[in-house]
Amino acid sequence: MPDSRRLLWLTLALLAPPATSLAQGGSLALETNRFYSEQGRTLIEGAVEIPYTLMTFQRDGETLRARANVEVIVEKADGESVYNTSHEITAEAFNEAMAGSERVSTIETFAIYAPAGEYTTKARVTDHVSGRSFEVSSPLAVPATPPLISDMLMANQVRKDVRLQEGSYLPYLIGTTMFNPNPRRAFYRDSPMLYFYYEVNPEALPETHESVALDMRVKDAGGAVVKDLGKRTITVTEDRNFDVGAFSIAGLAPGRYELEVVCGNCGAELSSSSPFEVMPPHTERLTFLEPQVAAAQGPVLQYYADLSPAQVDSVITVMELFLTPAQQQLVGTLNETGKKQFLNRFLESADPEPQTPENEFKQAVEQRLAYSNQFFTSSQNPGFKTDRGRIYMLYGPPTERIDKPVEATVGPYVIWNYSNQGETFAFGDFRKDGSYQLIYSTDERFPGDPSIQNMVDTDSGTSSPTFLRTGRGYENIITDIRQHRTGTGDQQ
Repeated sequence: MPDSRRLLWLTLALLAPPATSLAQGGSLALETNRFYSEQGRTLIEGAVEIPYTLMTFQRDGETLRARANVEVIVEKADGESVYNTSHEITAEAFNEAMAGSERVSTIETFAIYAPAGEYTTKARVTDHVSGRSFEVSSPLAVPATPPLISDMLMANQVRKDVRLQEGSYLPYLIGTTMFNPNPRRAFYRDSPMLYFYYEVNPEALPETHESVALDMRVKDAGGAVVKDLGKRTITVTEDRNFDVGAFSIAGLAPGRYELEVVCGNCGAELSSSSPFEVMPPHTERLTFLEPQVAAAQGPVLQYYADLSPAQVDSVITVMELFLTPAQQQLVGTLNETGKKQFLNRFLESADPEPQTPENEFKQAVEQRLAYSNQFFTSSQNPGFKTDRGRIYMLYGPPTERIDKPVEATVGPYVIWNYSNQGETFAFGDFRKDGSYQLIYSTDERFPGDPSIQNMVDTDSGTSSPTFLRTGRGYENIITDIRQHRTGTGDQQ
């Protein structure tokens, strides 16, 4: 646990949504989450989101850097400061587009202990170069009698298997799972998983319970239940009194919602709710993730005229997914100029609306590349080279996505349906390390695992080779794919 005399920080850089909700000043965002302990103290974990656009970036070698001072203040209701700490941060960007993007922020997390009382939490950020300061504040009430259910920690991404040295502590780290802070509580349907964590306070129960049954549901801004997440049963022990999980927001329309948890068997109905917002799809192009493309230098080379040979090769590596075997063989024989000319002719021929100024095919590829690299990158490969990335690059967002984030005996898996193309793909994270492998496919160019592929497409077992562990029981996966698939799956 953190020492109450000091503030602990974790710096993260992330792609962030535009400023929308919760405590915000300028375009800063601040959140605090209260977790209650048996010693009568309340642990406060919080996060400050600082958009890159609030800081001044300067060239420092091959990168751009900005420096700022971040201060967190906790005040009593009468204005008396009970906690004040500050430190300097350094943010990095690898080009001007990234430094100026409204989609990039740095996150500062902190943690303190606080006794019961009424407080105000403030965060102040001062840019070193311009001297500009930005401030955001949020009320913080720590009750003398802790409620049954703590605040709800929400995140749109988590990192697994994060390990610290014994005795050290990081906010937002639950066991070995790091929750990426989301102070704005803003979620996008193209990254549809909402991860949550909350704690149950056994001392708030009217009588002794070995387990607590909770109902979880999502309500819209009018209070109507729009998604019933079913019951959550928490076994209360000395070592565990929390619940962690995830659900998909893919079916929710853009708007404001509440995630509500209700205890119906506690003698009196006890509940807790936390707001969040589902945002419209991203429209900003993430140009800082794309190869730097110079303006057209002439009618022959509309694209990529000033790219270096290495940059041209990186574009071709991406475009190879869309090329026929003959085209791939041809481009391998070309010099730098020939590759640029080939790419220009290929993009012109693939443009679905040549009468418009923009090349819609090129735009789609760039957007899918940015998304794949943001959400599918593994420790071994960039996002577009992973199994999910390749399918996403070719087909775009699935029309239907069935997520199974928690499967105790097998591992998470997800099914993607493309109803317009009549294709289905399934990916499994059976190593439980975030590297989802293609296990089923109706596109013969991308065969899934032979064992699952055959068991889904036929009604009998198979002795085909498999990369899956034996004796694990994949019956539920087979059934899910059969029930939800769009295509026939009969590969010739």
